[in-house]
Amino acid sequence: MLETAHQTPDTAADSYEAAIDDAIATCNSDMRGALRALLIANEVLETELAKLRHLQHVARKHERKAAA
Repeated sequence: MLETAHQTPDTAADSYEAAIDDAIATCNSDMRGALRALLIANEVLETELAKLRHLQHVARKHERKAAA
């Protein structure tokens, strides 16, 4: 996973370039396949994030009920 929060712009760009190269290589140099894989991975992560946000909302709702 890329960690760009504490990197300079040059090292972040280098990390992205390396990740892009890895994704393309993993898909046997098929750029369309690499893009498809990344889009699918992004959808999975977005779904997971939505679930976590929902759980956080439910937990806060229960906390407010318990405090009342």
